[in-house]
Amino acid sequence: MPRFNPTGSRGGWENSLGWILILVAMSPKQRLHELRQRWGKPIERTRAMDAMEMFHRQTAKAGERVDDHTWEDLGLTEVFAVIDRSEGMPGRQVLYHQMRMYVTDAAVLAERARQHEIFRRESALREQIQLLMERLDRPGSESIAPFLLGVLPPRPRQAWLFPILSAVSAAVLVGAFFFHALFLLVVLLSLINATIYYTYGQSIAPHFSGFAQINSLLGVAAELGKISDGPGLPQIAGLSQSRPLIEALRRRLGWLVIDRSTLPDLMQVVFGYLNMCFLLDIVVFLRSVHLLEKNRAALGQIFEAVGSLDAAIAVASYLEGLPAFALPELGAHRRIEVTGLYHPLIPHAVENTFSLNGRSALITGPNMAGKTAFIRAMGINLILAQTLGFCLARSAVLPRAVVKSSIRREDRLSDGESYFFTEIKQVLDFIQAGQDGRIHVFLIDEIFRGTNTIERIASAAAVLRYLAQAHIVFATTHDVELQRMLADTYGMHHFSDRVVDGKYGFDYLIHPGPVRSRNAIKLLALSGYPEAITEEARQLAAELEAVADKFRGEMERVKGEEGEEKE
Repeated sequence: MPRFNPTGSRGGWENSLGWILILVAMSPKQRLHELRQRWGKPIERTRAMDAMEMFHRQTAKAGERVDDHTWEDLGLTEVFAVIDRSEGMPGRQVLYHQMRMYVTDAAVLAERARQHEIFRRESALREQIQLLMERLDRPGSESIAPFLLGVLPPRPRQAWLFPILSAVSAAVLVGAFFFHALFLLVVLLSLINATIYYTYGQSIAPHFSGFAQINSLLGVAAELGKISDGPGLPQIAGLSQSRPLIEALRRRLGWLVIDRSTLPDLMQVVFGYLNMCFLLDIVVFLRSVHLLEKNRAALGQIFEAVGSLDAAIAVASYLEGLPAFALPELGAHRRIEVTGLYHPLIPHAVENTFSLNGRSALITGPNMAGKTAFIRAMGINLILAQTLGFCLARSAVLPRAVVKSSIRREDRLSDGESYFFTEIKQVLDFIQAGQDGRIHVFLIDEIFRGTNTIERIASAAAVLRYLAQAHIVFATTHDVELQRMLADTYGMHHFSDRVVDGKYGFDYLIHPGPVRSRNAIKLLALSGYPEAITEEARQLAAELEAVADKFRGEMERVKGEEGEEKE
């Protein structure tokens, strides 16, 4: 007989049951020891990013969010994986959502920072919560959020008939043992019920996994609500107030909260036949779905409370392992003052000190010196400051600003778009987004590098000047001509190379002022290129530089004469 799994879970009962047996086999002391061993350390795990993204999409109904391009451009999925030390799927989903949404309410960010500090300090409370959260990391737990937030299938007009068919089928089966003629009716009813089961039953089957995991969520929520020594945690206070509702829901859901994917195959077959003959799942689903729809808002709040506690502990663990972090001072200004800023994904990252006040930054320097990593670090920390309430620095004064980046750019040949046209569209998006009245921070790496020199420099100068009128721009470039053209609007900064003991390298520190050196030809020589090539390259570079100097001098002379004529 074809058998469909009423829980909709993946991987079979062996994985689910094996996971549960491992937890049962581990004593509370062993589990506690494991929690303590990994505190402050990253957790290597396979993360169902599609489940995180789905929860975020369904939840982000209002507010400014980190756009998809900037999220990918800055490598924030990898940053999320480093920060995520949650114990359960709801914690991961809530943490991901928090990192995708800008928070404009200072009180919300302050409360997140307060909870991070509580969980760093209160180890007993933290571990008590973590042990409970482990129950929400079972196979199928990713289906809770879609079940609570998604659209449930409509109730069919014939739904009133299903309980009658179920009851009559059971009664006729019992009667058939006494009146054998009724077995024909049993067969007929079974065919009718099987048809209903494999039509309407299939449409509601994907939701059964969510039903099956609701019991775990409610059980954890009930236990969290019993914690009496939580130091002013609003989530625990809210769950405590909701305990009567939580217990009522646990009692009334009953049949469908049994995750049958954890049962042996034989038991699953038995349940399959019982469902086919008596429509048990369908009848209970129709009875329970009304109860859940009536309490969906409350269940959503319970999910958020449970998940946000787990997310706060995950961030606290991350902060515990950092060399330094700061609670930034955020304001509606165009001012940036950071000391010890560093990138979260670079091991032993160099810390940088940087300041801007009402201006933008044009960053020059040789290849591989750290320009792109620096503007990425700036963007990541601006987002962390406005989503989770901290940044990777020793001190920070930052603007409340939307971050948009144009760093990774590729030819999109499948869409018929060149590298240059892709960038044009991204920068146009910056211009249009900047008209919404909010301050933006735009990160642009090597602007318009996909076109010819003259038009690249002219277009870049015009665009960068326009964007900097009301926003903050971090632009990297190899075009030293832009330094002179934008000196009235942009602060000049650079990264430099160095040679120590005959070895070429970088200090990865940002310095004030324009760049004084170039390294392309030097890298050719160090890489083993023939001397004939590198020597000719140096000569040609000197000639081109002389021509450029002569052109610049002529332009300055013309401007001077035009000024004298006007006077």
